[in-house]
Amino acid sequence: MSQPTLFGAGPAPTPRLADSGPRYTPVELAKLLRLPAPTREQAAIIAAPVEPLLVVAGAGSGKTETMAARVVWLVANSYVRPEQILGLTFTRKAAGELAHRVRTRLDQLIRRLGRQGRDPLDDPLAGEPTVSTYHSYAGRIVTEHGLRAGYEPSTRLLTEASRWQLVDLLVRNYDGDMSEVDRMPSTITDAVLALAGELDEHLVAPDDLAAWTGRFFAEVQSRPGRVYADVRKALTLQQTRLRLLPLVRAYARRKEDFEAMDFADQLARAARVARDHPGVGVIERDRFRAVLLDEYQDTSHAQVVLLNALFGGGHP
Repeated sequence: MSQPTLFGAGPAPTPRLADSGPRYTPVELAKLLRLPAPTREQAAIIAAPVEPLLVVAGAGSGKTETMAARVVWLVANSYVRPEQILGLTFTRKAAGELAHRVRTRLDQLIRRLGRQGRDPLDDPLAGEPTVSTYHSYAGRIVTEHGLRAGYEPSTRLLTEASRWQLVDLLVRNYDGDMSEVDRMPSTITDAVLALAGELDEHLVAPDDLAAWTGRFFAEVQSRPGRVYADVRKALTLQQTRLRLLPLVRAYARRKEDFEAMDFADQLARAARVARDHPGVGVIERDRFRAVLLDEYQDTSHAQVVLLNALFGGGHP
């Protein structure tokens, strides 16, 4: 992405005159729907140009209502159809609230304007927007496009309990070197899961981490003088990670044996599919002409890679 995107609109579903401008202003739409008029700041966001846009808004500032109003403005002015809108957020609760608000406002718009044609294919108000969590959307990318990277769509998703049990069994049966790892088996299980998740979140393979750690140790040892306490602490942490890597690899092999993946795998796979197969982005950009990313500042590296690969290059 050229910059983090929260609001925007893509190419119009039907040709529009470049200088014709929108039919409705945000204030006119609020009046039409019998809603309170937006503030000046909200109106500027609702009717922003059809290009990538970052919006910074604090809690309680009317963010969800502004996003819903943006969607209504895009649809009412024929920039997109409802089904060409994608909204992503982090929790199922937030996704449900955003979806409810957007659909309520679109239903109000349809009641006020009426259907625009007998055939739903010709009705610019027909269709439903897609609103989901980032993880759910990543899961759909893997299901629909995973085969491009060799990922079977039938791979089952492990629950939090089942992944913990799987790793705990590996830990309790592990006979490798665990010297200098002063932890209980249950704590080691948590550490293995955390490390595996962080590697996926950053799209880093275990071998890459091992190689980096070797270079890190060599760099520290090449420096003259004494090693400070914070540096020793970092070295100890990296040494612990090296001891955990065989269990991380064993966990990955066991998931392959069971044709299963966890949430971190799902996100990493989606990011790799989108990054390595540009055709996926072409399909998704054609499907979704307007993309709203809620709480973008909390996205992980893998999520940024996924979104940039799919909707980068100025897609609104």
